[in-house]
Amino acid sequence: MRLTTWFAAIFLLFHVHAQAETLTLWNAHSLEHLQPELTLFEKITGHKVIQQHFRADQLRDKVLSSVLLPDLYFIPSDQISNVQEYHLGPWPESIARAHGLRDDGRLGNNWYGMPINMGNQLVLFYRKDMVAPVTRLEDIPAGKLAWPSKQAYWFMPFLTASGGWPLKDGTFNLNTPQMVAALTSYREMINRYPVAECELMCNEQAFIKGEVTYLIDGDWAYQTLKDLLGDKLGVALLPSLGGKPMVPLSSSYVMARRGDLSDSKQRASEELVRFLLSDERQKALYQRSKLFPSVGKVAERLADNMSDDMRVLHQQLLKSRAMPNDRSMMIVWLVMGKCLELYLSDEYSAKETAENMQTMALEEGGNNR
Repeated sequence: MRLTTWFAAIFLLFHVHAQAETLTLWNAHSLEHLQPELTLFEKITGHKVIQQHFRADQLRDKVLSSVLLPDLYFIPSDQISNVQEYHLGPWPESIARAHGLRDDGRLGNNWYGMPINMGNQLVLFYRKDMVAPVTRLEDIPAGKLAWPSKQAYWFMPFLTASGGWPLKDGTFNLNTPQMVAALTSYREMINRYPVAECELMCNEQAFIKGEVTYLIDGDWAYQTLKDLLGDKLGVALLPSLGGKPMVPLSSSYVMARRGDLSDSKQRASEELVRFLLSDERQKALYQRSKLFPSVGKVAERLADNMSDDMRVLHQQLLKSRAMPNDRSMMIVWLVMGKCLELYLSDEYSAKETAENMQTMALEEGGNNR
């Protein structure tokens, strides 16, 4: 009996590793977030996952300029609208339903992304050793707040504070009084906080050095900042602007895959997402990177033991607005980024910029919206 069991174990081990695959993964979050899980996954299954990191806002351009695409993507959920560009294929719906996942990874009738972590929202970080938290943006001293001003994702809370939203009833909603008001206040704030004109890493470094005492950044930056600053790091909800709340967007980070994978790679990729969605791996991902689990029952169990910082991040997540997944939002990001840069270069007025955003969005969308 023991000999039979031994032979069965050897056969199973041989069979598993004989079927082992090497999967390539383009990661738009951070390699450190997933790597310990991928190492354990390889140890258990024999499947190897090789990561490359690309900034989320640059990933689409990288895809369009590449001949050889990866097997998998770890991306914000709104990027699944790039179905054709990324050559995405659907996941079995049964995986999402078995884990009770919210619809962040769903586009139409298909799951093109499997939500692994929730969040991706902006918050206000502050230097607890130097200043106190604020509830009004206007109360932050001039020159002491930083954010990457030319990136549309950071502009969105200014738009929501002005009562605007880029889509309405499935149509583009960019040339509005609310957009003009948001652009106007945005320029005023950049004039007040000129350090915001540098890029993301530049802002984070200025914050770490204490050159600025407030930073608008994503929940994804929390663990790195905490590791570097320790108890000096404070976390607060985004402040109000002109008496109106700045509402950030949120999404999930999802695992997506190419639609033309071999049967063997499809099976390996499904093993991977089931592994990452298991209770233990969801807990481990949260404990290491402080991104909220996409599996609700795991998040509920962790809620009682959250630190004060994590409670603030979770509260901001609950106050956020879900990012649309459809292709219209992808077009919004494209034209908003281009027009925002021209506006900040004094090429156009706020009114002209809003008009240009709407015109460009209609052209990119084939004038069918």
